[in-house]
Amino acid sequence: MTGIHLCQPDNFKSCAACCGIYNYVDNTYSSLVERMAYRTRLFRMVRDGRMKLEQYQDAVRHKENSKRIFKTIYTCEFVGFLDQACRQVGCLLHPLQNNGEDLRTKSFYGRDICEGHFCPSYEKLTEAEAKIIISVIKDWYLYGIVITDIDFVKTFFNIVQDALGESISPDAVESESGLATIMGEYFSLKINWPFRDTRKPRFGKYFFVGEQYDIDRIDYKTLGLDTHKFDSIFLSLSSAFSTKVEVDRAGLLLDNIIERFCSEYRKIDRFHN
Repeated sequence: MTGIHLCQPDNFKSCAACCGIYNYVDNTYSSLVERMAYRTRLFRMVRDGRMKLEQYQDAVRHKENSKRIFKTIYTCEFVGFLDQACRQVGCLLHPLQNNGEDLRTKSFYGRDICEGHFCPSYEKLTEAEAKIIISVIKDWYLYGIVITDIDFVKTFFNIVQDALGESISPDAVESESGLATIMGEYFSLKINWPFRDTRKPRFGKYFFVGEQYDIDRIDYKTLGLDTHKFDSIFLSLSSAFSTKVEVDRAGLLLDNIIERFCSEYRKIDRFHN
């Protein structure tokens, strides 16, 4: 469990995954930046008294493509950028954004649910895991995807810590750029993984058909393989494999990252001890 505020951990990034920002069919970085920037500009007119909230909602719904991956997950129209540098995403209705006036009663879920909701990552991630993710990832888009994928995070940490025979120190990762770079490569696979399944809408291991969802499975038997040691990571990366060669390549890619991280960590450990 972590006591760190994962939604807004610092002034350089934030997470609004629970507001549904990744649930749009078009959820690429550039597309979400365009959405957030438009809403932020428009909401300034609400604050200035030049537009009513209802007019804001109508304008957003008229302009934006609201097609969702999973129909049951609501995509809130009041998520935008909270800072001038467009580094943090969050609630435009929050009292901190409106001179103390709480407008969240106007949202779909209402103030109480928005204020009291904490995603499973608060419960499942350790303090050390959260600190490392926060120190390594610098942008809101990747941060939101990683911090909410518990399997993706914990599997990596478990494998590496078993290999090292000790827990990863957040201070070591934060202070040593080599470690942070290698771990950043791993986290970035959530965006640039070459074996991603593009045939059906997916969030990591989950795939969606209308209002139904299920956990995907990789058919190793058909490929003449046993279940891979990186199976949970493959699923978190929404993987699909056509051949044994692809599975081998994917495994080697992850092996390389893990081996380099462990090697670098051992060097630093020896230096400090």
